[in-house]
Amino acid sequence: MRNAWTFAALLAVLAPTASTLAQSIDGYNPLPNGSPTTLAIQADGRTLIGGVFQMVGSTPTSGLARLNADGSVDTSFATAPINGEVKAVAVQPDGKILIGGGFTAIGASAYHSLARLNANGSLDTGFADPNLNDNVWSIAIQPDGRVLVAGDFTAAGASSRGHLARFTSSGALDGSFPDPQICSTRASSVALQSNGAIVVAGYFAQIGNCSGSTYNFYLARFSPSGVLDTTFPASTPTAFITSMSVGPDDSIYVNDAYPTSDSSSTRPVSKLSANGSLVAGYGDLDQDCCVDSFVLQPNGKVLIGGTFQTLGGQPRHALARLNANGTLDSGFADLHFSLDSTHPNGYIYGLAAQADGNTIAIGNFTLANGQSRQNMARVVGGDAVSSKLTGQASGSSVIMTWTRAGGGPELAQAPTLQYSSNGVNYSAVGTMTRIANGWQFTAPYNVNGTPFYLKASGYTSGGAGNGSPGRIGSPVYVSDRIFANGFE
Repeated sequence: MRNAWTFAALLAVLAPTASTLAQSIDGYNPLPNGSPTTLAIQADGRTLIGGVFQMVGSTPTSGLARLNADGSVDTSFATAPINGEVKAVAVQPDGKILIGGGFTAIGASAYHSLARLNANGSLDTGFADPNLNDNVWSIAIQPDGRVLVAGDFTAAGASSRGHLARFTSSGALDGSFPDPQICSTRASSVALQSNGAIVVAGYFAQIGNCSGSTYNFYLARFSPSGVLDTTFPASTPTAFITSMSVGPDDSIYVNDAYPTSDSSSTRPVSKLSANGSLVAGYGDLDQDCCVDSFVLQPNGKVLIGGTFQTLGGQPRHALARLNANGTLDSGFADLHFSLDSTHPNGYIYGLAAQADGNTIAIGNFTLANGQSRQNMARVVGGDAVSSKLTGQASGSSVIMTWTRAGGGPELAQAPTLQYSSNGVNYSAVGTMTRIANGWQFTAPYNVNGTPFYLKASGYTSGGAGNGSPGRIGSPVYVSDRIFANGFE
């Protein structure tokens, strides 16, 4: 039985999931009674949506809901009433869920703009009230579990915190991370580079002494300990930034902040190198309006959603895709998101990609590709998707490689390799290292010894403003002598 099961597991590891269909809208139609503000996808494929809606289909909610893969409401997810808007969601590796926004209470408990829920939606009372004085728009979770938030706030309790703050895994303000003194109305997005550097984007022009002369227009970087990097960015944006994501090579993608080569428009998405210098020519497309969210794919392409109706002179109604070099992907269909039949210009506020390559869009629309869809729709990507976790024996160790290709979500941070002796309970082994087309880690386990299981998982970037990290996992690797020669 064990050999037969292992052979089946081997086939699952080797076989990519694929779709040969053109882009389309499938039957996914949850029917929230208001546009969700943001969304994030869990490693198990279920989707969290946040906002101010009070119903999803016929199910009452309080601004946060979890949806099954078919779009139905997961009724096992029960959250106490949230008294304000949920603007950001982040899924932790242990399944717990951080929410940020404009609320001050969850049920009878005071929680100001940031809280944590257990995997079943109940309030995690072990996470303290951070007592932020204004909205949280973006969340990033560091490998050690500490939580970075960006938003409109200027204080956490009695401590000054100018639009960026860090909290411990128990919700206490991290006093070792200083007040960044970002001078603005908002820091809209926060993300991490592989060396732990913290990249922040928003509406700001000054950092430090707000009456002084330290200028970092709209984009800044801090060391892991919170020290401003005065050499960054190497290319200065000319407009504020509302969406940002870091690629696996530490390149940085931002929306609507850099002009096209003829200065006639801003680029829908610009790509910066790891040091913040503009990648010449990337995304040099005229547009008639704005990008609000984007999804990086393992094939290098970028799916974008927003309020635009044309891109590069071509009709693209709120959704489009860029090639790896930033040109318009003419093979990706215009699915024409519309407010209604008489108002063709619909809006997409947030995107999140599923592991199978399909993408969920949220926004203000009632039609997608001519089909009735109320504020949410799912786009069938039409691209082959491959995800493989393979092992190569190396003495008493095994070199684990996670390769991913095609559509779906790219990883926003280096993934973690996890070990299990029984295939049920897993613990972290270490952080994988970037290689071409994937990630690698040498684990101290002998494939000829006691059988074991390994899997990898990591954060993805998505949601409104790319401020809501989701999770994605690899197939499970099962050790056995069939694997010892490296055939997998």
